[in-house]
Amino acid sequence: MKIIKTYYAYLVLFSLFAFSVPVNAELIFLKQNSSPKYFSNDENKEGICELIYKEVASRLKKQTVNVSIDPILYPIKRILAMIKSGEGQVFCGAGRNKKREALYFYSKNPVYQPSNVLVMHQDDSYIAKDYADLQSKEAIIGAFYGASSTTFLKTFEGLRVADHFDEVKDGLSAVANKIIPYFYYHDLGLTYLVNQSNLPIKLMPTKFRTYQHWLLYSKTLSEKQIIQLDTVLDSMVDDGSLRTLQAKFFNY
Repeated sequence: MKIIKTYYAYLVLFSLFAFSVPVNAELIFLKQNSSPKYFSNDENKEGICELIYKEVASRLKKQTVNVSIDPILYPIKRILAMIKSGEGQVFCGAGRNKKREALYFYSKNPVYQPSNVLVMHQDDSYIAKDYADLQSKEAIIGAFYGASSTTFLKTFEGLRVADHFDEVKDGLSAVANKIIPYFYYHDLGLTYLVNQSNLPIKLMPTKFRTYQHWLLYSKTLSEKQIIQLDTVLDSMVDDGSLRTLQAKFFNY
């Protein structure tokens, strides 16, 4: 019996070692197909998370920690799978919920504060004050598949949430064509996309919920690597550089 217990103890230690990222390994930061959090490299623009990545990478380099920013724009479900498996180690712009907290680590500090808002048709004059108003209206609300904000929206009984949209632009087109009356997401993305669009859509002025987006860390990272990342983010908060980056996209 003692031999079996010893065997399993070594097996656990081997597993932790085998699936952990070496302390001196290059860290891979991931990008999402979500503007203006991220843009493709050929657009010659930098989203808020790309600016945060650049500053974090620059400060880590002074500690001889190298960072590689994967240029591919991945859907959120793919990113979460890659962070879980250790294919990537860091993702900027993640919301929190209990399911995610069980699978990933989060940065000590949030990186910015978005608000959930609705896109509506240009001809629509209805303004909901809060979620209770939306519940009483019983309208269909489009939402982005896999987003933490969608998970939160679905907690409200009576709301009819159509969360089959895996592209935000498809949700906006559905509103423009009056297939659905509203589309729900964070104001960072929706404000940018509505301003870029020629569709007959607009933002409802109500901010239904203001919350935080964070850096998401893979559990394959060591405690030392997580401390290094959090310390860098702390320094960006302390010297005001994070606030400066936020001000390019938000008017808090």
